[in-house]
Amino acid sequence: MKTALYYLCICCASTLLLFSSPIRADDNVTRSHALSVYDQFKHPERFTHFDYANPQAPKGGILRKAATGSFDTFNTFAPKGNWAADSYTLYDSLMVRAGDEPYTVYGLIAQSIEYPKDLTWVAYNIHPDARFHDDAPITAEDVVYTFETLKEKGPPHYRHLYADISSVKATSRLRVEFRFSRPQGKHLFLRLSQLRVLPKHFWTRPENDIANADLSIPLASGPFKIKDFEAGHHVTYERVKHYWAKDLPVNKGRHNFDEVRIDYYRDDQIALEAFKQGAYDLRVDGNPKNWAEGYKGNRLKSGDIIQEAVPNKTLGLRAFVFNLRKARFADRRLRQAISLALDFKWINKHLFFDIYKQAYSLFSNSELAADALPSAKEIELLSPWRKDLPEEVFTRVYQPPTTDGSGNWRNNQRQALKLLKEAGWQLRNGKLVNQKTGEPMEFEILLSQPEFERFVLPFANNLKALGIHARVNTIDTSQYINRLREFDFDMVIHGFWPGISPSTELKNYWGSESAKAQAGKNISGISLPVLDALIEKSVKTESRSELVDIARALDRVVLWHHAVIPQWYLPYWPFIYKKGLKHPETAPDYASGLDTWWWE
Repeated sequence: MKTALYYLCICCASTLLLFSSPIRADDNVTRSHALSVYDQFKHPERFTHFDYANPQAPKGGILRKAATGSFDTFNTFAPKGNWAADSYTLYDSLMVRAGDEPYTVYGLIAQSIEYPKDLTWVAYNIHPDARFHDDAPITAEDVVYTFETLKEKGPPHYRHLYADISSVKATSRLRVEFRFSRPQGKHLFLRLSQLRVLPKHFWTRPENDIANADLSIPLASGPFKIKDFEAGHHVTYERVKHYWAKDLPVNKGRHNFDEVRIDYYRDDQIALEAFKQGAYDLRVDGNPKNWAEGYKGNRLKSGDIIQEAVPNKTLGLRAFVFNLRKARFADRRLRQAISLALDFKWINKHLFFDIYKQAYSLFSNSELAADALPSAKEIELLSPWRKDLPEEVFTRVYQPPTTDGSGNWRNNQRQALKLLKEAGWQLRNGKLVNQKTGEPMEFEILLSQPEFERFVLPFANNLKALGIHARVNTIDTSQYINRLREFDFDMVIHGFWPGISPSTELKNYWGSESAKAQAGKNISGISLPVLDALIEKSVKTESRSELVDIARALDRVVLWHHAVIPQWYLPYWPFIYKKGLKHPETAPDYASGLDTWWWE
């Protein structure tokens, strides 16, 4: 189901020193049931369940949800294809992330992790009971096969994230070891811990190919498997009765429904009306109009449906993103001028019922945001590239364009026209043209959701006042995904949702390799040596304060480069659900917690 936000992690409520015990002659090796970046995590080795899960939650019932668009594959590892909703949950990962801590992971397929002080390798010890759905054991060879196959045939981001891994080896049937070409920070260990393990015996059959995006039902290992589906219409997952990990501490009180059915609708407004008619049970609805007005009526008054805003501490950014690969956007002043046409306060007041908060950072809603002048440490980090950076990076705090909300944006308009003139553009007969070539300034804003048009059209109208013709083009999800992968766009709306301890994912979002790679996740195409250097440093941080300085420095560079135009964020999860659905009293701050819900 499409949501307004993604599941993320942030800061920790309580800490314990990492339990460590030597397992070799070398006393420098640590072995643990859990891993966090800075050796602090909440639960000891023999914990019983996550605090935000109810271990007495009853099992049973069918949860009905909705998605929009369509799907054409269950293979979430293929470079192409439109995945069926929730299909990424079919596979267990080596370790599982806690929703109420910083990026901390606990054992699932891997019951423990080992690493030396110099961080030149990491090993995962496979749980002896780990099984795929055909009851075949999960072994170290499956992990080796998964890693090597995904680097060779999977989406490009696997190659970017794991570029520093020099070798992977099954040192025994239940132990797999990764070695690095250079010492690493624990961030890479955490990323590896999220690796979903493929069954080698299934994918090496001649009829199966991990690169194929089709509707073949894969052999998996997680708490649910596919029961039935109709392409583009619905998919139903059923709880695996003999799921090998159901009694592990990380799963107690989770995965409570016997079935999860997801029905597909052409667009979200049709899905909303279906929900109001009782066609399904749960929505996560970040649409402000829906939230403010869409659920009024007898069902809400009578308590048949419940509308609940559950606070979260997620961070990130949704933004208009320039495709900097396009020559028309080469001048930073032009990009800044275009950003001044976004009247957030008017849009929020008149279209969004003042529900949203204006995004001001790549890391809005967290301490990683560069919301003050740079510290001495940040200046030290940025100084080697000072001649290549805008002076504002060092002297000013980035602020998104603002107005009084009345619709009068003349001050911003005057500033924008001044910037455009400096950049070599001028108005001729109401059209903005290049002074040298006479080429008009026009571009396409590509959308995949019709509901986005409500706020994109006012932005386009303001651009028209600058003489810029912005065509708003809404296409279906499959076309949109393909054009995004091929970087065939001028401007899109995109979300960037890093973890609270961001590192390797920053390579995908802002790294030069990802900007150049086919189907890379660096949507903007920004490619700067300073960003690559900062990202490399983020991977090797040894303290939280060091990471904060690096993240803030990176924040300043991207925003003052005007590669994106920040939009807004929600500081809560917008849940609407049918009476009888229950969730624990304690919700995780850094995840939605939907996998802990149950029927009363």
